[in-house]
Amino acid sequence: MEKQGVFYAVSVGPGDPELMTRQACRVLEACGVIAAPRMKSGRMLALDIAGGAVDMRVKTILPLDFTMAHDAAVREESYRTAAGAIEAELAAGRDVAMVNLGDVSVYATAYYILERIRSDGFEVVMCPGVTSFCAVAARLGRSLTRMEEPLHILPGSMDMDSALTLEGTKVLMKSGKAIHETVDALERHGLAARAGMVADCGLETEQVYTDLRQLPEEISYFATIVAD
Repeated sequence: MEKQGVFYAVSVGPGDPELMTRQACRVLEACGVIAAPRMKSGRMLALDIAGGAVDMRVKTILPLDFTMAHDAAVREESYRTAAGAIEAELAAGRDVAMVNLGDVSVYATAYYILERIRSDGFEVVMCPGVTSFCAVAARLGRSLTRMEEPLHILPGSMDMDSALTLEGTKVLMKSGKAIHETVDALERHGLAARAGMVADCGLETEQVYTDLRQLPEEISYFATIVAD
């Protein structure tokens, strides 16, 4: 039986290629096939970031299209389609590395794919990396934890009025188009003035906000808020 390839879920960090780990670079250099999520615009952001540290010109690039649909069945279909394309390469004996923004264990599309590939009997490896919220905290110059205080990583889809009553630091991710509603909730709880936010952390379009009471109308989807 021909040896199957290995699937690597590779963290590329939030935006700055200098935050990529040596392991991530080694794996990307070794794999001939690189799978990358493709945005509606056609851009493959995680691939662009990885390309700042590893030469991608000699690689076979496998673009993957995903949906943000609320329908779980529609999302599952896109995951299965992506997993199938990767498994075709693995079955042919080729290792595949899928690049993922931030870390592959935090709200990561690459992990959703890894789960399905693993359940189909292929060998998988996770390569950890710098999370967006750790990079954001560093950019804001603040700590996420103090002594015994807890840290909460919260998606923007949560009930913010309930979430913001939690003790300790709150990291608010994935607010998307609801970012202004999230800020309104922070104001109601008296947190907006001392909360900080970074959009597109580490990218050329990075924006830093240390007071959320005055924000532009349009904010990047890749925005992370730290509030305590």
